[in-house]
Amino acid sequence: MKPEKESLTPLMQQYQAIKQNYKDAILFFRLGDFYEMFGDDALKASPVLEVVLTKRQTVPMCGIPYHSSSSYISKLIKKGFKVAICEQVEEPSQAKGIVKRDVVRLITPGTLVEDNLLDTKKNNYLLAIYPHANIKSKTEEIGIAYLDISTGEFYLTEITDDKTLSKSKLELNRINPSELILPKSLKGSSLEHDLTSLGAVNFIEDWYFENQQAKETLLKTLNANSLKSFGIEDKTLAVSSSGALLKYLEETQKTALPPLRPPKFYSTDEYMLLDNTAIDNLELVENLSTKKRENSLLEIMDNTATSMGSRLMRRYLLQPLTNAEKIKMRQKAVKFFIDEGIMRRQIQDLLKNTGDLERIISRISSGLVMPREIIALKDTLILIPQIKNILTHPQTVIDTSPEIINHIITNLVELPDIVTLVTKCIAENPPADISKGGVIKSGYDNNLDELKKIAHNAKEYLAELEQKERRRTGINSLKIGYTSVFGYYLEITKANLQSVPENYIRKQTLVNAERFITQELKEYEEKVLTAEEKSIRIEQDIFSSLKKTILSESAKLHILSTTIAELDVFISFAKIARENNYCLPEITNAYTIEIKDGRHPVLEKKLIGKSFVPNDTLIDGNENQIILFTGPNMAGKSTYLRQVALITIMAQTGSYTPAAKASIGIVDKIFTRMGASDNLAGGESTFMVEMRETASILHNATQRSLLILDEVGRGTSTSDGISIARAVLEYFSKNRKNGIGPKVLFATHYFELTELAGIVEGIKNYNVCIKEWQDEIVFIHKVVPGPSDKSYGIHVAKLAGLPENVINRAKTILIELETNPSNLYNQPSLFQSPHPLQDEISKIDTDKMTPLEALEIISNWKKRYEK
Repeated sequence: MKPEKESLTPLMQQYQAIKQNYKDAILFFRLGDFYEMFGDDALKASPVLEVVLTKRQTVPMCGIPYHSSSSYISKLIKKGFKVAICEQVEEPSQAKGIVKRDVVRLITPGTLVEDNLLDTKKNNYLLAIYPHANIKSKTEEIGIAYLDISTGEFYLTEITDDKTLSKSKLELNRINPSELILPKSLKGSSLEHDLTSLGAVNFIEDWYFENQQAKETLLKTLNANSLKSFGIEDKTLAVSSSGALLKYLEETQKTALPPLRPPKFYSTDEYMLLDNTAIDNLELVENLSTKKRENSLLEIMDNTATSMGSRLMRRYLLQPLTNAEKIKMRQKAVKFFIDEGIMRRQIQDLLKNTGDLERIISRISSGLVMPREIIALKDTLILIPQIKNILTHPQTVIDTSPEIINHIITNLVELPDIVTLVTKCIAENPPADISKGGVIKSGYDNNLDELKKIAHNAKEYLAELEQKERRRTGINSLKIGYTSVFGYYLEITKANLQSVPENYIRKQTLVNAERFITQELKEYEEKVLTAEEKSIRIEQDIFSSLKKTILSESAKLHILSTTIAELDVFISFAKIARENNYCLPEITNAYTIEIKDGRHPVLEKKLIGKSFVPNDTLIDGNENQIILFTGPNMAGKSTYLRQVALITIMAQTGSYTPAAKASIGIVDKIFTRMGASDNLAGGESTFMVEMRETASILHNATQRSLLILDEVGRGTSTSDGISIARAVLEYFSKNRKNGIGPKVLFATHYFELTELAGIVEGIKNYNVCIKEWQDEIVFIHKVVPGPSDKSYGIHVAKLAGLPENVINRAKTILIELETNPSNLYNQPSLFQSPHPLQDEISKIDTDKMTPLEALEIISNWKKRYEK
């Protein structure tokens, strides 16, 4: 039972008062060198942090060292907790009673800036969403604002068409925020339930979303008088979301917000929409099975040298462009670096030595920057003139550089004053922690140098003073000493007291000696005892002034960081294109995707001792609208389906593609329905998940969409599955607009569907070629026109290692099914041991006789067996 308030110590009363304002967070309460947690916080945190639970005044408590708090904070954040950091806000030596304490920061999943808590290759977004019912159109409209405070990036969008909810889900999946902010009135709503799968959901007062209030907050943050210059004056829903987002940051960060970039408004139509299922199935940024970056498209594409470039590469892959001209501009930049191989290698070598400017700027503002990061910033700025010089002197003779390259050269902002200041101010190899001193270079501040000399040379100075006083007094036994009670003193034996100078002041009497002080010694004592403390304080003041100077150039530094990231990505695109023999795809506004000798970009790099078999693709939404694939498992159907989608995505990022030749008509969305999985938490079976994903595709596909469907209908009975699959195919064919429908790659084991070619408009049969030899199959992995002749399922089962008696039994059942399905259950079990016909039946070679011939043999054997 908790003690009553009046029985609590002043310290615990202070804790309780602060905790009242942070009931939904774990409060890290600073006590000396530890952060302590009390009560329910301690009970919740101790098992997560794996620290010992103790008690204080019968109240449960636990603690962690403040200097290693980051790793503990990370554990709590990953478990979904908020962490309120409560610091001592006055020096204990100056406190009158209890040291003042206050929360200086509320850490949530979307407000992390610490380097060791963030993935350097991935953005960490905080997002606010504002749903609004439009009474006139009777539709739901949604404003979205999100930012990464560790990099300063700030984006806004609105979704207001007739498919608002579905499009907003697609966009939220792509953004993949760590934390979402909603109006408090939506707590417990279905929207909250839908969003919890994306990230932590928190709430803020509804009135923060009110447009006028939000607009004022936004203008104040941007230090602007109007939103017109940002192009968002009439984006009321986006402004409402952004204002609430900034208000949430004010409440959590307490101190000044990190410098943000100007908000960038975009339309979702500017980018290809990829839902979460497509991102997962195509393994764009992580492997489907391991959930790691290895064996993903991102791993293959990301040859960047900087963290900024790596994050931008990820955004490019998740946000392919839909504007052909913008794609072509990127292509020209990539081609430039393909042609300029020497330049490419020179710049990439320089980029390897750059720091993460985006996150350094943010940590400067938050007060968490380390001196070594300031050195990294300076070293990066030193490289800019070198990079600029290389870019402006290409080796290849060309008339003009591409527009993007000229833009990059212009935006490689040089900041020589910052370089000079940091060089003069910060030591070459400073300690990691400013609180320990030794950060500011000697010669920068005379007062600081004197204090450092006093602190470092105290023994030498006192020895010199001792010799000086011995010579002056003639007392050879005079010595200088120190006690914590009396400080520094001059000690003289009683036999020499007659020689004591008049300026000596008696301080202490001993049995055989007297101790004195002088004004010089007293002044030096004050200097020595306070020199280190004063020098650290001066260093902190100088460091703080330096940070302010750097932050005054934050806008230029943000431009520079963006430019370095773009440069890094284009060089990476060029490098992989050159190394992997990629082609420059033609980008058109037509509806056709035509690929010659296309390859899977990931699989071809992972094959060891084998060469990848390339394949062609022609799909146009008209006569070649639906490509129906048949063929056995392991033949390469799924690989082929994925590679068409991946080549399309790569092309629309501006990258070269793994093919001999490619022409890509702009695709607005890619949907996939692949694999079998259930959703137990949501109470959904495998078949229900399959049907829900298929329904989403049917509702959201457009003429420009590319649809990848693998084994639709297999989660139910054969007759139901065939019926559903056929209905889906007919739907795609019949629901065209102006003769054009979505482009569909449809893989199936239902051979009955192959009969639709020639019956249903736009369907073409293709199969993955197989060769048979002596009851074995060889996978050719070549896509050819026409349907597959059979499934080869038993052959694949044999390759998988099923027991021989199972394989033989399957052959027998297959013969029965192909000749007379009704006889299937009249067969005696061949797994009864021993079975007299087991050996004879295993000799049946179904590949060298017709099913009727095999059935006749089995019938004769059965008669013999029955006799």
